[in-house]
Amino acid sequence: MDAKASMLVSWFLVVAAACDPAAQPASPAKSEATPKTAKPPQPAVVAEVEPPTATPDPAAPTYAEAGGVKYVEIVTGKDVDANSALPMIIAIHGLGDRPENFANVVEGFTQPARVILPRALDDHEEGFSWFPIRARSKDIDALSDGIVVAADKLADMTRALQASRPTVGKPVVTGFSQGGMLSFTLASRHAELFAAAVPVGGWLPDPLWPKAKPESAAKNPPVVALHGDADRALLIDRTRASVAAQKKLGYNVELKEYPGVGHQITLEMRAELYGLLAKFIEQAK
Repeated sequence: MDAKASMLVSWFLVVAAACDPAAQPASPAKSEATPKTAKPPQPAVVAEVEPPTATPDPAAPTYAEAGGVKYVEIVTGKDVDANSALPMIIAIHGLGDRPENFANVVEGFTQPARVILPRALDDHEEGFSWFPIRARSKDIDALSDGIVVAADKLADMTRALQASRPTVGKPVVTGFSQGGMLSFTLASRHAELFAAAVPVGGWLPDPLWPKAKPESAAKNPPVVALHGDADRALLIDRTRASVAAQKKLGYNVELKEYPGVGHQITLEMRAELYGLLAKFIEQAK
């Protein structure tokens, strides 16, 4: 290779090395002693527009509060003024449910009424729970203690609502599962507050059974329980036993059984529920 060609090849290799980052020698580390030029202070960044605010979900419930319990209120019937004096129904949801969901059970009720749907006290998965012990727990005493705490809170709520909302007669209480257990308990423990109770798929634990005969009619509101005989979550045998114990003492309690029905509210049960609610709010006027 002549001198001219050799020089050309050398020039080409130098250029190629300059274009290849991997081939570049590492830059020498800067000395810690080397003074750094301070950057001038930068102005705060100001957004050109206000950050967007969250748009409220129109389907989200608006909770009110009475006696320390949050609740949703709906009015049933056609063209009913919510501020007029109305019969009151307390409708209590079950484990893991929410009042805005349980409202579906009572929204088809056609009689004018103010329906109060309280929200349970504790978070539970996507919903709420009225007491920390499951209804199937073998610790009946602890379960009963939890039920009493919730029932007393609901009694406080009921008193506050009767004082603040125009109400015709005493409220009627109903509920499903945990709500059914609380309906039984309220009708027994706070009988003077309620015109009647319609527990659905619930039962009254032994420690909460009344120990003496009712003192008066005001302490003995009618209770009609609705329960499927194939319920595996809350066994109907326990409901039968609690109803029998109360009837033996003279309480106005009865049980309507639904053959083959599990832990649910069927259309037949809902129709029965509506009929009983209409009957009891009429009697309460």
